[in-house]
Amino acid sequence: MKTLLRILVLIGVAPSAVFAQGSITGVVKDSSGAILPGVTVEASSPALIERTRTVVTDGTGQYRIVDLRPGTYTVTFTLSGFNTLRREGIELSGSFIAAVNADLAVGSVEQTVTVTAEAAVVDVQSTTQQRVLGHEVADAVPSSRMPSGLGALIPGMVTAISAANFTGLGSQEVGGAGGDTTTNLSIHGGQNTDFRMNLNGLSTGWANETFETGYTPNMSATQEITIDAAAVSAESAEGGVRLNIIPRDGGNTFNGTLFASYAGEGFAATNLDDDLRNRGFLNPNTIKVNGDFNPGFGGPIRKDRLWFYGSARYLRAAAYVGGMASDTTAKDLAVFKFNPDSNQRVANDATWKDGQARFTWQANQKDKFAVSWSQQTSCKCPSLMNATTAREAGGDNRWGHPQRIITLDWTQPTTSRLLLEAGALYQLNKWGWFPYDDLSAQAIPLTEQNGGINYKGRASGYRKNYNDTFRYRLAASYVTGAHQFKVGFNNSTGSTDYENWVLNPVSYRLNNGIPNQLTLRARPYHDLWKLDADVGLFAQDRWTVNRLTLSGGLRFDYKKSHFPEQHLGPSLPLLPTRNVTISRTAQLAWKDLTPKMGAAYDLFGDSRTALKVTLNKYLSGRQVDALGNPVAGLVLQTTRNWTDTNTNFIPDCDLSNPADNGECRAMANPNFGKAVGATVYDPNTLRGWGVREFNWEFTTSVQHQIAPRVAVDVGYFRRWYGNLGLGTPTGNSGGVNFITTDDRALTPADFDTFCIAAPTDSRLPNGGGYQVCGLTDLKPSRFGIASDPIVTFAKNYGKQTQNFNGFDASTNVRLPQSILLQGGISFGKTALDICEVVDKLPEMLSSAGTVTPRGQCHAETPFLAQFKMLGSYTVPKIAVRLSGSFQSIPGPPLAANLVVPNATVRQPLGRDLSGGAQNITVNIVDPGTMYGDRLNQLDLRFSKLLNWGRRRTSLNVDVYNALNSNAVQTESNVYSTWRRPQSILVPRFAKISAQLDF
Repeated sequence: MKTLLRILVLIGVAPSAVFAQGSITGVVKDSSGAILPGVTVEASSPALIERTRTVVTDGTGQYRIVDLRPGTYTVTFTLSGFNTLRREGIELSGSFIAAVNADLAVGSVEQTVTVTAEAAVVDVQSTTQQRVLGHEVADAVPSSRMPSGLGALIPGMVTAISAANFTGLGSQEVGGAGGDTTTNLSIHGGQNTDFRMNLNGLSTGWANETFETGYTPNMSATQEITIDAAAVSAESAEGGVRLNIIPRDGGNTFNGTLFASYAGEGFAATNLDDDLRNRGFLNPNTIKVNGDFNPGFGGPIRKDRLWFYGSARYLRAAAYVGGMASDTTAKDLAVFKFNPDSNQRVANDATWKDGQARFTWQANQKDKFAVSWSQQTSCKCPSLMNATTAREAGGDNRWGHPQRIITLDWTQPTTSRLLLEAGALYQLNKWGWFPYDDLSAQAIPLTEQNGGINYKGRASGYRKNYNDTFRYRLAASYVTGAHQFKVGFNNSTGSTDYENWVLNPVSYRLNNGIPNQLTLRARPYHDLWKLDADVGLFAQDRWTVNRLTLSGGLRFDYKKSHFPEQHLGPSLPLLPTRNVTISRTAQLAWKDLTPKMGAAYDLFGDSRTALKVTLNKYLSGRQVDALGNPVAGLVLQTTRNWTDTNTNFIPDCDLSNPADNGECRAMANPNFGKAVGATVYDPNTLRGWGVREFNWEFTTSVQHQIAPRVAVDVGYFRRWYGNLGLGTPTGNSGGVNFITTDDRALTPADFDTFCIAAPTDSRLPNGGGYQVCGLTDLKPSRFGIASDPIVTFAKNYGKQTQNFNGFDASTNVRLPQSILLQGGISFGKTALDICEVVDKLPEMLSSAGTVTPRGQCHAETPFLAQFKMLGSYTVPKIAVRLSGSFQSIPGPPLAANLVVPNATVRQPLGRDLSGGAQNITVNIVDPGTMYGDRLNQLDLRFSKLLNWGRRRTSLNVDVYNALNSNAVQTESNVYSTWRRPQSILVPRFAKISAQLDF
């Protein structure tokens, strides 16, 4: 019933997230150069169900036609007493603003002059940095047919490392070997969490503001993909990469497409060599099976009135996991050692199924509606295996029924100057992490410090998840030739329900097979969260005066949410009497104002060279449903050190007793499982004006057309953050929260500091042997005391900074004979400093036995360079298309986590480690100072093109990783197995495919 009511609201209210379409603008003059107001300007295209859009030039002789879908347009200029002028072949994509000027000669209106327009490649008015990937790119270039995979070919773009969690292949896309896995992108020092994937302008992310979504894009149902990389307008709160999928609308003629591809294990070569074997890598990554079947069909139900388009997709991707093999004793509960058989390879396996339909209705002369319905399921079964996670420690990632997205759009050009638009999106997801069917509930999850291997069971447990999201938007634009003013409103509501459980509440940590630590978990429990409102009000203006276009905007955001009443019952066997009820709790009440500013200048007045400058403030898009969660704030997990004196692999102690007893030392947190000791949130972090994490982005660039259909773009980018918190310095994409935790039960005086010596090792900086100082250990008298944590702003304890500086240079070439060339080079560096905060909160330098040296509170990468290029060329006489892409990107950042035994620490510390700890783990390589091998990847496609009338067929052979590179994508950071590869680039493999368009 709830779903039905929301569908009725979609149909009746019709509101959406922002969606920028293309525009045509220009100046109309007479033959003497005088401006001509009152000229009727008409844009027509088969892409428009209403066929034409008409405006009139204003008093400055300028006109502007907005909200135009991708396609090829004809613009006609008509004024009594003058010849009619028709400009044909104007190509629009994304939010490109095409400048089409006209000079009308005196004559009869019946006399028509037709001119074929040269395709514009420089947008001299818009300041948003946008890349458009239409079907001329998506169908030609060898790729996974995933929008984020195509987006990864943009210079400077960084793919999410988290993709390795699903496939074990690393984050680098190679021919769709991992299926739909690379789901988030970042650029120019942005956060991965700010990435948004939009469907026709509507975010497919969930209400808790995560980029994550169950939606799998369908290229046969896609008209084009636009990717906003910088200078996003006031219509969006976040400033990260915004990927927009524009769906197909059908048309006045029946048309369709059918794509199919296949690759099998026998299609792949091997790239395992002696160097990798000598480094301990025996089982390389490679494909097992890969296939895609993706038909689509559409056309008119009634010409010029009602169109439809439907599509389906079946996608399968299975890949062998590098560096991992089947554990031969996985089911023997008496064996606590990992015993892999290198001859028994393991593979992550995933299947996606999708069906969707879209209807476009021109209800009358002005009102246009479009509704889309997408229903999907997927099963990544098994999933999460990689070089350090065995099959039994992974899980099944199932996205079940329903998995649904419904969207509705409405536009009305009320007059030639007033445009109204609205839209809505409803999304429902049921999914989770589940154990294997044959997994024994008695298995104890194990982690071996020597190599960092997780096996026997999944220590962190499993989840059943429910997410629903409802978004809506209204906007009005007032458009004249020189002026475009837009105001709008958007809101979102939704909820999450995460049911967490474990098969075994106790897991072991071992070192060389000897247990030394226990982790206790209090499960099951639910995380409940509701978004009451996520309101955005914006106003933005764009004004063109001669060659200068100024744009400005202001956005107000208000986010309000709460946690419903939640109950925690018994957690067997550790907490058999637990009975905790937490009443409804208010969460967020954030209010923010963010300005947007930009200028674009047509340097020579010929629409071929543009100078652009922008300065914009954006809000963080990170996940928010855990902030202040009263359930997650309870102590639901703790560790205790353990000495297995009788070597029976059973902790002979009372695990529910927090004090020292038997073989077990005191719990790290004695409030484990209690209704007290919850983490307290500073209300100033959850409510008020300007308390949300933000970043400023400055850009300046020059875009120049050096020849017809050939343009170059050179730019500088700077980003800096505010309201940051303590985090770990990482790669280009940063990685900090705007809040941090202060344990008020502790002070800096409660810690002793010491140094250790790094091993002598030619692989380490300067051969190793150096001192690693600034290590901390809690004084024994303070170990195990009840904590008193408060989450608050890190800036309350000192200054913290994070910034990015970078340069891009790119080119875009589109010539006859289907010559296409896009790409360029990008340089960037990130700096992060949180040292003042660390000095006040030394407890943040240690967690669960891992200690961070104080000197690593400042990290600065060198300038890291990327080079990326894609292109295609069709040989005319034989109708063979040659295409490919090349990427050269930096290797992974390195760490070296040394396990230091208590005997080694005793002398510099002057005592044993507190709490009976048998060792600590220390990263002895400063972040940003060492990187793995550079990755160079070449992908090729050879296509035979066959045309019969309207039918076009492409028979393709793809060769991925044509150079058969074996660049290491991830490698062990555990010093005992340091630099051991964990995943390498998927070896060269071939894929056959065919595409029929009719």
